[in-house]
Formats: sequence, C-alpha cells, structure tokens
Amino acid sequence: MRFLFLFVLASVFAISNGVQGQTLQFSQVLLVNTAQTVPANKVWKVESLVLSQNFTNYNISSYFSAYLLINNSICTVGYSSYQAGISTTLPLWLPAGTSLAAGQNVSSVSVIEFTVVP
Repeated sequence: MRFLFLFVLASVFAISNGVQGQTLQFSQVLLVNTAQTVPANKVWKVESLVLSQNFTNYNISSYFSAYLLINNSICTVGYSSYQAGISTTLPLWLPAGTSLAAGQNVSSVSVIEFTVVP
C-alpha cells in the first residue's frame, strides 16, 4: 500500500511539473572520423568502430587499444592482448552538444542519429 501511495504521489508531482516522456525517431546513419558535434534535439548512438590499418598490423602477442575522443577527452573502447582478448563499452549514447571524433587506431565511427520528439 505504501508503494502505491508513493507511486501516485510521484506521478502527480511529475504531471504538475510538466515532466513528459520523449520519443526517439530515426534520423540517419553517419560515419564520423573528424570532430563533429551532436546537433540540438538529436542523440547519437555509437554502434561500432572501423579500425585503422595500423590497428590490424599489430603482432598477435602485442597490446593495442582503440580510442574515441569525446569532448576532447580520450575514451578507450577496445583493448586487447593475446591473453586478454577484446572488451568494448559499446553501444554508447551521446546527447546534443557532445563532440565525437575517431581517435587512435580508429578510422571512423558508425553512429545512428535520432531526433528527440517531445
């Protein structure tokens, strides 16, 4: 009963303060390599990376990483060694105003762009 009361109270508070859900509508697919900024009223879903030629030339026993630049900060999205294998943090959602660029060992980034519909 207490849970129901709190749920109703939170719902009334949200409605009275104009909080509404939003919908994402598909816009386009992008390949990003140089710095680009997520436009207003859009969100980007980073799906995958296109690795550079240098990345594929590493010796199987060596260590290597793949990076993205998000707001000019390095973000590691892939790390591998013969012992560890690959680990990723994708997909990655970026809000409007965020800058994205391909970093070390990445030639481009596959992005799905959505329009935010109130």
